[in-house]
Amino acid sequence: MSTSKLGSLKTQLRRLRNARDRVRLGLTLTSSIFWISGTLLLWFLLDFGFNLSPLHRGLMMLVSVPVLAYGLSQAMIALRGWGTSIINTAISVEHTHGIDGDLVAALQFEQGQAIGSTELQAAVVDYVAEMKDEIDIFEGFETHHLSSRFFVVGLIAAMFAASCVFAPRHVSAYFQRLTLANVSYPTKTLIASISINGHEVDLSDPDQRIPVGYGSGLAITIECQGVLPKTCRLTLEDEKGEATSATLEPTDDDTGKYVYSIPRLIQPIQYQVFAGDTESPLLGIEIITLPALKVELAATPPDYAKNIQLASHSSSTHMAVLAGSDVSLKVLADRDLVAPELTLLRGASQSTTKLTPTAQSENAWRLDDQQASLQDIQETVTYELNAVDHFGLSPASPIRGTIRVVPDRLPSASLQTIHHIVLPTASPVLRYRASDDFGLANLTFHLKIHRGQTAPRVVEVPLQRLTASQPPQTSLEGEFPLDLSPWALEVGDRVEVTLLATDFRNNAQEMPGQSDPVNLEIGDESTVLAAIAEADKQSEQMLSELIQQQLGLGETQ
Repeated sequence: MSTSKLGSLKTQLRRLRNARDRVRLGLTLTSSIFWISGTLLLWFLLDFGFNLSPLHRGLMMLVSVPVLAYGLSQAMIALRGWGTSIINTAISVEHTHGIDGDLVAALQFEQGQAIGSTELQAAVVDYVAEMKDEIDIFEGFETHHLSSRFFVVGLIAAMFAASCVFAPRHVSAYFQRLTLANVSYPTKTLIASISINGHEVDLSDPDQRIPVGYGSGLAITIECQGVLPKTCRLTLEDEKGEATSATLEPTDDDTGKYVYSIPRLIQPIQYQVFAGDTESPLLGIEIITLPALKVELAATPPDYAKNIQLASHSSSTHMAVLAGSDVSLKVLADRDLVAPELTLLRGASQSTTKLTPTAQSENAWRLDDQQASLQDIQETVTYELNAVDHFGLSPASPIRGTIRVVPDRLPSASLQTIHHIVLPTASPVLRYRASDDFGLANLTFHLKIHRGQTAPRVVEVPLQRLTASQPPQTSLEGEFPLDLSPWALEVGDRVEVTLLATDFRNNAQEMPGQSDPVNLEIGDESTVLAAIAEADKQSEQMLSELIQQQLGLGETQ
């Protein structure tokens, strides 16, 4: 059986089937676009009109999902019949033209799908082959409604493109808000930044609370861009629910900045800024305690004072140390800090040093041993300690203290004698006394022998020597017979005797303490006897006056 008789008919039926498939696909796509664009438009109107929060946006989309799913399922109905067979296509053509099954029968006879006499099958096929030119396969097939749908889709695409061109910030904000991001639609006024005590607030993360130290001042700086409003409104609410509102005037520099300050803040608050046609999200401020610092000072005395009992440690900010001492400084904190800075003021010089963390304990810092800032202190040092934690908070006031140098005073000495006129070979008794605040080292008599107009002869007579290894002697006294015979003195000479006392300082030899001089006159026997008699007479008179005072003699009624 030849198939060429119905070949052109089959080709037309395939074209009809393909055209119908394209229409079905077009209807499905356009319907889906209508439902999706309508849903997006509805979401935009609700979100823009009511400025929905992320939670409400999520609920809105969640409620809309079933409706959108229903619309898309309805759009998919148009795909029914997709990829149908030529026989089914022929059946639909028969219905359109009112043909009583001859078209389908001819196709089936040609394909060998029917049974019956061969003559009848050939007659039906010949009949349909002769009639095929009279049948308009595409009669009743219309596509103008699909064209109008594509026209509407083009309008929707053009409107979306125009929105992207003329309002890109709105489009971007809208799609970001669909992801539940905390962004706002563009406004004529834009809140560019908000800072709390100099720390900028992340407006994209309103749940982040800025820490402020308990009792510290609060300064809120708002910077606006675009159309600058004449005033900004700031609302604040404490943890008890008590709210207050403040109207902020712009600063004088016309930079779009508005400042609000509180001298002391002691409880957490929430705040929101309203500027022109825009507003900030609800933001929060957290109250935390200020960092607490403790200073520990330790002093190592100089070698000459190792045996001296003096406080070598102090937990106070002030300390007294001996001249020449080495001082170590340690800082303890109740939290982790950025490296504290130590400013030292010594006389007219000032230096600033960063402390280094200790390995023994956390939140502890010390002055590096390689720094010579507090080594061999010879004068009073004033220091100031500044520290900042990772929240940017500092103690209520800088830690200030003083390392005071306790001066090592010069030794004091005194020298006395009863007889000031002596023989050249005499050994007059000298009464001496010496003292020092930390310990004596040497006692020496310093003699100047004057004879006529010649330069005096200087002689030193050691009295006592102590070593630093011995227990410190802060006071010594006694009598010493000074033998004058070794110096061949003559009548008329004058001997000036001074007691020199030194202590254990490194520069003790340069600054000894000394007594007032005692002068000894060298005379003969008669002169010495006369001086003794005069001294006895004076002693007798002093004794008589003392007895009279004790007995009350000479008093009148």
